[in-house]
Amino acid sequence: MLTKQKIKELLAQNLVELSPNEIPHFDKFKNISIATQRIVDAINNHEKIVVVGDYDVDGVSASAIMYKFFAKFYPIEVVIPNRFEDGYGISPGLLDKIQADLVITVDNGISSYDAATYCQKRGIDLIITDHHTPKYPLPDAYAIINPKQKDDNFPYKEICGAQIAWYLCGAINKALQLQIDLREFLDYLVLAIIADVMPLNHLNRVLVKMGLARLSKSTKPFAMVLREFFNKQYFKSEDIAFAIAPRLNSAGRMADAMVAFRFLISDDMAQARMYFEQLNNTNSQRKAIQEEITQQCIQAKKHDHFIVVSGDFHEGIVGIVASKLVHHYKLPAIVFTKKDGTLKGSGRSLGDVDLYDLISQCDEYLEKFGGHKLACGLSIKEEDLSQFSNKINDLASRLPREYFYLDEFVLGELPLSECDMELIEILESFEPFGEGNPRPKFSANVNIENVHHLKDNHYKLIVSQDGVYKDGIIFNYTGEFYDRCNIIFSVNKNEYNSTVNVQLMITDIQRI
Repeated sequence: MLTKQKIKELLAQNLVELSPNEIPHFDKFKNISIATQRIVDAINNHEKIVVVGDYDVDGVSASAIMYKFFAKFYPIEVVIPNRFEDGYGISPGLLDKIQADLVITVDNGISSYDAATYCQKRGIDLIITDHHTPKYPLPDAYAIINPKQKDDNFPYKEICGAQIAWYLCGAINKALQLQIDLREFLDYLVLAIIADVMPLNHLNRVLVKMGLARLSKSTKPFAMVLREFFNKQYFKSEDIAFAIAPRLNSAGRMADAMVAFRFLISDDMAQARMYFEQLNNTNSQRKAIQEEITQQCIQAKKHDHFIVVSGDFHEGIVGIVASKLVHHYKLPAIVFTKKDGTLKGSGRSLGDVDLYDLISQCDEYLEKFGGHKLACGLSIKEEDLSQFSNKINDLASRLPREYFYLDEFVLGELPLSECDMELIEILESFEPFGEGNPRPKFSANVNIENVHHLKDNHYKLIVSQDGVYKDGIIFNYTGEFYDRCNIIFSVNKNEYNSTVNVQLMITDIQRI
């Protein structure tokens, strides 16, 4: 049986936190001085600078950081590819739409060999800033900033694209002696770190804590609209992961990520509200299509070690559907959609299953591929789908079964008598929770005293144990309720009508 003190000890074991003055210096990055000097020269020579971003939250946030930073002293153009017209990242087709002397990528470019060659033909210098795993040889760019490349001395490799863009701004700030306070962009940075599921330890943890504090007091219209819409003064990491990030991502998934970018850089409240309304509407459409595709994919499931599904699906939804399949089957998954005679896929993984490594071993079938351990994008020829599926399933079948787990982080059995405000305070001291520092869950044998249907598949419960009664909530539940059962839950503070009490957020109910 757990106690509050034991919970405190367990949570502290693997948590390493930097202080703000321990944040690594930008000069740890390989090539950052080369890139910075080229940017300084471009500014001094009045050259045209274009930043090319990506259509997810990380890429959009990175683009917003670069735009707002440069807006203080030098005009630049920001281009974010349209998923449906331009594909992912910088490409020759996208470059045909751009007039520039210097192009800087953020959150993309490490696999853009054709674009690097095309830039050379057009006399454009290309600086790539990216965090995705590189292949060698690297693209022939003017400079590449990526902590995962060989001989890079930046101590933390699992950082997102927006963090690298932020560091580059820091280097430019120093080189030009601008004295811009880089902390003012932390409200963008926190969105990217959490949305891109970076491990919340070390550097990421301190930046997220600082970013959440900045978001709560930011006077940028986007932040004020978020606080207004969600009726919150202070956001937690889960608010970004489950409420804010999906709305920002919906623009790139369903239409055009420039809507999310313009929301983030909005200069007035009316403009920000207008863009946020568009994001809300797009997100509602996304959820409806996503549910339909997910059900089709569940029905089409054939493999036992690695889920590979193909269909005439909405291209912008396949990644999130892959995530749903991972949680449904507790297996890695790739969902393909057909486009221009080629299958374009998005994959997600779990536990210790290295998706990047598995797909790399299928390189004879790959047309394009990029990503990291837990997520990837790829394309293959339609006629190769069966052989690709068979090979990746065979590779996955050789992995140890203990690799295939969803990190529920159930600490142990917790008596309801320990679920009080003191426990809430202990848990809050370990926030922010997220990847690498998940919000702990507990188990308990309880009686269900009352079930109240809220709406859809959401229920409010009253549970008891040895004379102690607690309120509980369970969402999206389609199972049965039992008088006596074991529940898996996290502990939450519920504030309603000026009263505060402890509420159990139940995720599973098992009959005893």
